[in-house]
Amino acid sequence: MAMSKLVSALHVLALITVPTASASGIIGFGISLYQDLCCQSCHDSLSKLYLNCTTFPEGMDAESASSMSMDMGMDMSMMPETSEECYASNTPWLQTMAYCIQKNCNADGYPTSKQAECFSKQALGGATEPTFQDSLPSSAPTEELAADALWLNSTSLVNGDTYYSTHGTLGEFARSEYIHTRYSLILYLIVIGFILACGLFVQTQRILPGFQKQLQTSTLWAKCQQAVFLPALFRSRRLEPLPANAGYVPGRALTISIAVYVIINIILCSVSYRSFQPNIYFLSKGFELCEYVGNRTGTISIVNMSIAILFAGRNNILMTITGWSQTTFMTLHRWTARVATLQAVVHSIVYTMAYWEQGYEGASAYAAKAAEPFYYWGIIATIAMCLILPFALLAFRIKFYETFLVIHIALVILTLAATWYHIVPHFGYVYGYQTWLYLCFAFWVFDRVARVARVGFYSHLGSSKAIVERVPGCDVMHVTVYPRTTIGFGVGQHTFLYFPYIGVGKFWESHPFSVVSWGRQRRLQPSNSSSASSSAEKRTADDEINVVGAKHGLSTHSRAITKDSSSPLLGEMDERPSISFMMRAHTGFTRTLLRDLFTSDTRPAEIAVYTEGPYGGHGATLQPLVNADTVICLVGGIGITNILGLVQEYTSGKFTGGESQSKTRGLMKKAKRLVLLWSAREMALIDFVKDRFLSFDVEVEGIECAFWCTGNSKNTEQDSDTESQKASGVKTGQSAVATRGRMMMGTELRSHLEKGQQTTIVVCGPSQMTDEATREVVGCIKEGYRVDLVEEAFSW
Repeated sequence: MAMSKLVSALHVLALITVPTASASGIIGFGISLYQDLCCQSCHDSLSKLYLNCTTFPEGMDAESASSMSMDMGMDMSMMPETSEECYASNTPWLQTMAYCIQKNCNADGYPTSKQAECFSKQALGGATEPTFQDSLPSSAPTEELAADALWLNSTSLVNGDTYYSTHGTLGEFARSEYIHTRYSLILYLIVIGFILACGLFVQTQRILPGFQKQLQTSTLWAKCQQAVFLPALFRSRRLEPLPANAGYVPGRALTISIAVYVIINIILCSVSYRSFQPNIYFLSKGFELCEYVGNRTGTISIVNMSIAILFAGRNNILMTITGWSQTTFMTLHRWTARVATLQAVVHSIVYTMAYWEQGYEGASAYAAKAAEPFYYWGIIATIAMCLILPFALLAFRIKFYETFLVIHIALVILTLAATWYHIVPHFGYVYGYQTWLYLCFAFWVFDRVARVARVGFYSHLGSSKAIVERVPGCDVMHVTVYPRTTIGFGVGQHTFLYFPYIGVGKFWESHPFSVVSWGRQRRLQPSNSSSASSSAEKRTADDEINVVGAKHGLSTHSRAITKDSSSPLLGEMDERPSISFMMRAHTGFTRTLLRDLFTSDTRPAEIAVYTEGPYGGHGATLQPLVNADTVICLVGGIGITNILGLVQEYTSGKFTGGESQSKTRGLMKKAKRLVLLWSAREMALIDFVKDRFLSFDVEVEGIECAFWCTGNSKNTEQDSDTESQKASGVKTGQSAVATRGRMMMGTELRSHLEKGQQTTIVVCGPSQMTDEATREVVGCIKEGYRVDLVEEAFSW
């Protein structure tokens, strides 16, 4: 728990410090845009006029300079220059600005004290002399500047139409920018706030057991479970992929949440737009609205991008608070990423459409703009985001998972880098757009740093080893890792393992595996005796461990280490922290591991393995176990790996007894029964698990086991299986005979339920089985049973 608390603290620190990473913040929170609108409007209405102290390049006059300024490619060094000293000493400029500010700011209700401040800023470039009061003309000017005036030679009134257009343009632009920020924050508050509210609800159950008990006996809660929280959207398919691996249909509650999230995004991107014409920035209403829509969708796209990165992190603190699985957050990650991508596409489309609006030159104008660096970096960012989607399709993830990871990470990095170069070089830090990118960077970097920190905390860097043995008769391997410590490991957890020397040596890749058991284990240490190798060769293969060299995790020769303590090969018995896993060889990495280690040698092998330490198994996830009278484990195939930790937790309390029992079995204080219903296709796997993990020296009260073998193994006959159980020490009262065929889940489940008793059903297995189990649980709730469901599921 120490490491997980440290990671959580760092995560909170990142959330707090990120908004201050930018010195400016965001508009409305650290950045004020045109707060002195009347002053800014006066300045912008007069700033293009030439003064008698303005300097012109040789051979240029005011008219030619005015026409040349319309050329966007004009070198600014070739334009007339009005210096700060010129402004500060030019009486017509000072008096015209001062009177404009006084007249129009009074009309806007802008305080006199602030008028003096903004005069210093806008008219003098920050200088304090002459003052605002000293610059006011003794009498109000009567002559109004012409709309096409080039010179300011005397104290004048600002042209009314020019001021009106400037004031309206700046005001509407500022309003739209404030709304972009406000709606971005609203989206953040809704999404994160909703998740935190769900977390608070779960944590309240942990803190107040009475509240949880009331829920479990509530008719309303039961109806919510069977109608909203547990069922699939349609029929029973939730974790099972759609045909042709087209994707997943989230459960009903998750689908409703996603739908609401999508609708909120549509609303926030579609409302509160206005136009002001005549506009000094935009030649048409259409271009103006395209600008506002583009800015809104672009900003919210980056906001959603940051949320997607947060949800994808392994060290996402929201998982700890809510108890939601990583599978749930990965579903949310995919949908937030899709929405962000759609908004980026809309952002790009409307900015493209803008150049075909009235007053603009269409393709030529667009081509000129697209040639600017900030613009083509935006195009690159949008393309990269769009490419992420097809390369993240379920069918591709399943078939080419390692390739998917490399492409996915590379495209995300390209997207973030391109977005940075799209925003900062062009806008600078004026509008605070980069602050949302800081969040993206912070969430991504934090998760990566936390992973490295976990590896350093739990692994012996440079010498972290594991023993891998193949389960006879099937493509399953049992892995025992010896970390620095097992602090934090417990029920329902998984970890990510690194195998740096397996296959092509992709040391950066890690793979998740459920924790089967944890604790301290006596490990044999080889002595330095020179005669050890020859004496060990006489031992049987069943008692040998293959010590693998550093090259590709394998050696060209092996030394046999026997378990006989009298052997000269052995030194002292070493008791070390250990965690164990079981993994089935599919395609990709696990198949490579099985092939490299056991093609020609079936002996256990020692290889280099690093672990990130425990994930999952949060108190919020396992809370339904606390008040359960009966715990039923519905397990399919290799899903047994997740459940064996629960068996260890239950039996440890039974063995310790006395006062320490309640402390050891803190998760299952009330449970009197633990029922294990497991279906697997290999009898060899069932035998291995029974012999290794379900064989107790004494009979454990309350454990009931039933097994089903769905494969064609010859040793599934009941008689031979019964003998196997007796030989392994598993009492027939604790473990049922393995039955050949498919488990009738509904029948078996109901046979162990009792009316009036609180039952928690833990499900872990293939997606189709998990969906079937959920459907049966919903049916049991409808029938009046008090049932909670803990779903330990993984999906691609």
